[in-house]
Amino acid sequence: MPHSLSRRGFGSSVTANQQSSDDSGSAGKKPGAKDAAPSGSSGSSSTKRSLTFAIGGIVALLGVTSYTLLRQPSNMPAKLAIPTDTTSPTSMQMALESVATKRSDAQKKLDGLASKERRAEAKRLGLLTEEEVDAILHANENSWYIEPAAGGSTSGKLRVDTNQVSSNDPIEDYLAWTTLSSSINSAAINSNRHMFSVFDGHAGYMCAEQLAARMGPMLNKSLEIVSRLAELKKSSKKLEFGAGDKALVKTIRQIEREAGLDWDHVPLALTATFINMDYELVTGALAEFLKQQQLMRIDELLGPAVSGSCGLVAVLDTDAKEVTVANTGDSRALLGVRLKNGTWKAVRLSQDQTADNANELARMAREHPGEDAVIHRGRVLGGLMPTRAFGDCRYKWPLEAQQDLFPVLYSRGHRYATTPPNYATPPYVTARPVIVKHLLSDDDKFIVIASDGLYDQMSDAEVIGTVSQWYEAHNDKVKGGSTSTLTTEDGNAATHLIRAALSTDGYGQRSDSFIRRSLAIPPPHSRRFRDDISVTIVTLNAE
Repeated sequence: MPHSLSRRGFGSSVTANQQSSDDSGSAGKKPGAKDAAPSGSSGSSSTKRSLTFAIGGIVALLGVTSYTLLRQPSNMPAKLAIPTDTTSPTSMQMALESVATKRSDAQKKLDGLASKERRAEAKRLGLLTEEEVDAILHANENSWYIEPAAGGSTSGKLRVDTNQVSSNDPIEDYLAWTTLSSSINSAAINSNRHMFSVFDGHAGYMCAEQLAARMGPMLNKSLEIVSRLAELKKSSKKLEFGAGDKALVKTIRQIEREAGLDWDHVPLALTATFINMDYELVTGALAEFLKQQQLMRIDELLGPAVSGSCGLVAVLDTDAKEVTVANTGDSRALLGVRLKNGTWKAVRLSQDQTADNANELARMAREHPGEDAVIHRGRVLGGLMPTRAFGDCRYKWPLEAQQDLFPVLYSRGHRYATTPPNYATPPYVTARPVIVKHLLSDDDKFIVIASDGLYDQMSDAEVIGTVSQWYEAHNDKVKGGSTSTLTTEDGNAATHLIRAALSTDGYGQRSDSFIRRSLAIPPPHSRRFRDDISVTIVTLNAE
């Protein structure tokens, strides 16, 4: 279980080398809801997450809740865990209690103020102490090594660093990692092929939660089916598939027919998995509810469909020395490349799918001819920022289904159960991913996978520059003989990056006062200043 496509039309892919970027991030972009709140809507989901833990119950109060899906993987050998924070639990708990008190006092000051007044008051709030900032930053960090499997690549050792800092309460991001199987019968595990993913939820957490739990198993099943179908082409043997596999088989065969070419196994499996996962969450769940007509299950079945999520999945194969990234939405994967002259280069391994992407604008116009309002104010029908996403049934369900079910869902706290204006030719949003495949070289040192909350604060070049500082300070020391004088405050690469991101004003200016003020603002008011930030950093050929 998890521990927790195309730029030119259906079925094509692009290589990472076509997307090299030294400074093409989103510096200066201000945080804001991916899906603008429906006009006149109010209230929030009454359903709370399961699978949580807190330090003395305080972490949950701070909105920095963590989940088993994004903590230490259950099949990761405990001896490989890396302690990255030496703060005592008692000291951390005391600091988090202090933060909770300060945020509670701040919320009383901010509640009820108009937007302009609230922004001014937020800038007058007292700063957190350095100890309080450290407690928040260390609350969810995790690091571990992945050793190469026996019989595989001997240079495929990986180090994984993860962390999250929330702005929403509860946080709407999930991280998930799993080792993928590659055998035809799924009996053998190829632990040199790994899935790393980030699911950036919006309009609630429920869709992202489902994706984190179910994406890994479905991707494993897709890889198995793709392998079996490839074997079928080489022989006259007839293969039988179980009833539960028929939907994936149908999607995989349809993709191959429409593309008119042979696909590599991993891109094909990823594409089919994204399409079928969204179908299950949005269409399958609707059909199941209409069949059962059980009101007590409406939140369970349709909550993930009403909420939405971007999704980025990177499959890293250390034997083949390649990484394949499937992206739906505006999370982003970057490759840190150290050039021969010692400088660093940022290479994008994904494409942002928003109205800022000319290819996406052209696709939307092509799929909805004559609808001038299909992109309004830079958003789909004036509401949704990403042009591709999981869930978001308000952009996918038939109008009749929305008219029947949205009043009930809205009354139960699902504030995005409203029909967008100018709704004429659904679906307006697809979960079909854009695929990027990259062959790794010795110059490729690490991969950064993060939700867009990170890129609201930093450009691509700033992200890679910040992680390269950590890489050189830690990796070069391990190798020995290093003359590097670099030091970093954090032993966890993701923590180091998030600290830097929250210490910048989004325009390149950095100061400790920025992070001390930003983390003092309580949710939901903090959402006006920063988004949830979730980061996974995979160090390649780790020492």
